[in-house]
Amino acid sequence: MLIDILTFINWFILWFFILLSLGYIILLTASIPDIIARFQECEIGNINTLLKSNSLPPVTMLVPAYNEEDNITETIDSLLKSKYSNTHIIVINAGSTDGTLQKLIETYHLEKVTPIIQSKVKTSDTCRGYYISPVFRNFTLIDKANRDKSDALNMGLNACQTPLFITVDADTLVEPDAISAIVFHLLSYSNAVAVGGAVYVLNGCTFNSGQMIEERMSHQPLHAFQICEYLRSFLFNRSGWNYLGGSLCYAGAFTLFRTQPIIEIGGFDPYNLSQDFEIITHLHADQRENNNDYQIKYNPSAAVWTDVPSTLKSYWRQRYNWQYYTLDSLFKHIYMCFNPKYGIVGMFTFPFYLFGEVLGAFVELMAYGTILLSWYLGTLSWYWALMFFTVCWGFSIFLTMATALMNFITFNKYRRMSDVLRIFLYSIIEAFGFRQFSVVCRVIATFQFFMDKLKFWTWHKQKVASH
Repeated sequence: MLIDILTFINWFILWFFILLSLGYIILLTASIPDIIARFQECEIGNINTLLKSNSLPPVTMLVPAYNEEDNITETIDSLLKSKYSNTHIIVINAGSTDGTLQKLIETYHLEKVTPIIQSKVKTSDTCRGYYISPVFRNFTLIDKANRDKSDALNMGLNACQTPLFITVDADTLVEPDAISAIVFHLLSYSNAVAVGGAVYVLNGCTFNSGQMIEERMSHQPLHAFQICEYLRSFLFNRSGWNYLGGSLCYAGAFTLFRTQPIIEIGGFDPYNLSQDFEIITHLHADQRENNNDYQIKYNPSAAVWTDVPSTLKSYWRQRYNWQYYTLDSLFKHIYMCFNPKYGIVGMFTFPFYLFGEVLGAFVELMAYGTILLSWYLGTLSWYWALMFFTVCWGFSIFLTMATALMNFITFNKYRRMSDVLRIFLYSIIEAFGFRQFSVVCRVIATFQFFMDKLKFWTWHKQKVASH
């Protein structure tokens, strides 16, 4: 009986990953024409034509910062050196306990003035300090108490006076052409409400005063593994969904929004730490419910470089929060799943994220468990085990290599042949230990999410019964 159950589970797992791999093949195939189109867009000089225009739409850069003393000036300098001229920068210091606030005041010659902030969306508290610079007239600093990143973004959104804004992480270096590329992309589609940009790993690169000196791959294995993850996530995954109809998540490190649609949905959810996933999902839902003709796009040529975790502990904390709050967002909008009212997002994107990319960690962990149990019982089918590792690990290696090659022949962010070869090497090595570490993290976060939901439902049921 136990053997029959294990056999059934084994075949279920195998077919799950076969179907998931087919989904990724579709995304990879769909990403190719989109990547080529964005690459040709850069080559033919359309963006340079935009830069010469006298009627560029103003764009506000919202930069939430908490204890970013070591990185913040590099980020601000990179924004000040952007080739896109009509920008305004708003840094929201969310109660930093280090020297972030004082460093910004001294570096950019900031002076405290009376706040000019409207109440467009709800925030948890008021502005503690509002600073402007007589030297850098497009730079504003807002000081507030610490709550979370979403609340800081909402404070910045209230201070934003432009029809467009871009979210930028405080540990991110923005390439000089990035703002131009992402704005050009949005203006190319009259009904676009948001455009995501590409994010690469800054660790290991050489930079100074907000300017990239040398783009290269870090020698630290944890950074290298994350480079493989970012290449898969940004170069083919989001490009594929872009071609098919829109992703549910663009990076908070660099995403462009039209201001009014975000205000209409109440801004960023202060209770969701994965605000980049939540805001895009909420935006899809709102636009569909109001029957708007809209698009949410992605531009892989608009690139930034961000700092990633350097220890397993910080990596675990980051991925735990991503998994937990991505699930929170998915279940908040579960009505979209397999709902034709929400188009391709409801029928394909949402289920793919829910069952493939989020709950897929459970299936993979189950596979490891059944392999070990089958081996212990002496019933392990080496044919099935080989099939599983080929479909699950082999396909992941293939995706990383394919995206690395696409990057090399198009945007070429990792120019050294040694870097490309190391990406190939790490895409193989990550299957032996690092992948399992990530899977366990995601499973624990998923388990904790459902336990918390169960506690809440039990508490709510008891509260209703007592009344």
